[in-house]
Amino acid sequence: MPSSGIIDLAIGMIFVFGVTAALASVFTELISRLIGLRGAYLLSGLRELVDGGGNSTDLTSAKTDYENMQKLIRSRMAGPEQPPSEEPSPAPAEASPAPAEPSPPSVTGALLSGPILGNQGVAGQISSRKLKLAPTTGTGRLPKMTADRQAGTPRRTGGLWGQRRNLPSYISAKSFAEAVIDLVVPDAKGHTTMDAIENGVNALPRGIPFRSSLQALVKNADNDVSRFRTAVELWYDDHMDRVSGWYKRNAAKITLAAGAILIVLLNINALSIGRTLYSNSAVSSAVSAVAVRSTNCSAGQNSQDCLAKLQGQLSAATAAGLPIGWGTVRDCLTPTAQCNWMDQRGLYSQHGHSFWQLVLVLVGFLIMIIAILPGAQFWFGLLSKIGSLRATGPKPAAAGSQ
Repeated sequence: MPSSGIIDLAIGMIFVFGVTAALASVFTELISRLIGLRGAYLLSGLRELVDGGGNSTDLTSAKTDYENMQKLIRSRMAGPEQPPSEEPSPAPAEASPAPAEPSPPSVTGALLSGPILGNQGVAGQISSRKLKLAPTTGTGRLPKMTADRQAGTPRRTGGLWGQRRNLPSYISAKSFAEAVIDLVVPDAKGHTTMDAIENGVNALPRGIPFRSSLQALVKNADNDVSRFRTAVELWYDDHMDRVSGWYKRNAAKITLAAGAILIVLLNINALSIGRTLYSNSAVSSAVSAVAVRSTNCSAGQNSQDCLAKLQGQLSAATAAGLPIGWGTVRDCLTPTAQCNWMDQRGLYSQHGHSFWQLVLVLVGFLIMIIAILPGAQFWFGLLSKIGSLRATGPKPAAAGSQ
């Protein structure tokens, strides 16, 4: 079994990695809420699912999109207004070009402005958001978004970030399926049948992904409304799993950037911390005692409470002797030491070889930034396992062996 000093060193380093990763995650969540990142990805992912992302979307006209979509479905389900004439009409002297078919209403706007999703997870109606989405430039990337701020509206709520913060960050699969059925069966009265759903789906505008996807789901439903509803929910969930992956990849970039800034501002250097824990057993034991009492923030915990808790844990480790912060290094505390500002911060060395000292500082920062990648859950889980290993102690001697 490893010695207690080695275990204390491992516990101390893992504790620092875990707390730093957790702090970076908390700041990422705060930034994500500030810029409305979750709502933006949900809106973009929903549009890619039902509209394909090739056209622009204006939430200002979402209510009109819902009304026009239902009018279009009703008119197509009712059939042509005038039957074709039995007498052939004379051929025109010159064939005139067929009028261009008007662009179909946005399915995204129609779904979000319906009675089921219109005010879900937001204050007021989604159609009151003055938000426009440009066509998607690539899979997994957010489209360009613009917001029209009305006169007298505060910038914090009327600007782009404010509009995105007011978007729903979650729509359940059940609500989505009900919104789809409400849209394609505009005149449902009581029990909805598969015949009504199929007729409504076939009446949708041609050429949109929403129509072809629903036609496939109708075909596989075997004339069962419950099976169709479940299939729509699974279709939505599968796509939203991919959207969640897109969000996590984008959030990981924010986490790395926030973590790098945090590491440099607080001077959390893996090499100097490891050197202190290895050479000073008193500091190593004290930090290890702080580490085994720490726990990671729970998923439902408030970000502010989590941040305060992590700051308290880091302050306790610093009070135990961990070299965190930009205070004067121990080598420059002696009265006879001749140190400039860089020497006092530990960036240079008063004994020469300052270039290599600076390289070591940068390497220590880089190690800390890389340690953010596995995430706080990984480090705190590993900390729990190593803490239990230390708590077991040495294996007891066999009975009678004296």
